[in-house]
Amino acid sequence: MRNAFSLEEYFIEIRGAYEDDFVPMIEIASWFHVSRQAVYKILRKHGIDTSKRKLKVECFACGKVFKLPKCQIRASKHHFCCDDCYYAWLKAGNCDGEYKQSRQGQRSGRRIVSEYFKLQPENIVHHKNRNCFDNSVTNLMVFKDQGDHVKYHRDCGDIKPIWDGGSIE
Repeated sequence: MRNAFSLEEYFIEIRGAYEDDFVPMIEIASWFHVSRQAVYKILRKHGIDTSKRKLKVECFACGKVFKLPKCQIRASKHHFCCDDCYYAWLKAGNCDGEYKQSRQGQRSGRRIVSEYFKLQPENIVHHKNRNCFDNSVTNLMVFKDQGDHVKYHRDCGDIKPIWDGGSIE
C-alpha cells in the first residue's frame, strides 16, 4: 500500500495540479505511476469535487464571468464569452499569431463566392492574402479540391483556380 501513502504525502501537489492547472487525472496518475482511480480516490477523500462540471472563467476581452468545461479551459489560455469579444481581440492585434484561424472566415467566403459561382462540396475557397477575415470578392479564389489547393500553396506545377474573384470588377 506504499502508493496510497505516497499519494497522501503529495496531496498538495496533486490538488494544485488538478484544481489550479486543470491537469487531467490520467496525467497526474502517470506522474505517480498509479491508476487514475487511485488519484480519484485521494481527491474524493479530501473533499475535492471531481465532477465534470463547468467552471467560472473571465472573458479575456470584456471581463464578463461565464462558465466553461475544464477541457476547454485546458485547451486555450485565452477565453472569450462570445465571438464578438474574440474577433475584437483579434482585430486589436493582440494575438501575435498564437491563435488557430477560425473556420467562420471560410464559411463566410463560401457564402460570398456562392453568389457568383456554383460551389460543389469538394471545392475549396482560398483567401489570396491568407486573411480569413478579408472576404472581399477580389480576395477569393476557388480550387477544385483540397489537393489542388495544397499544390497551389506548394507551387507544384501550374495549378489554376476554377474561379478567381479578381476577375470580377
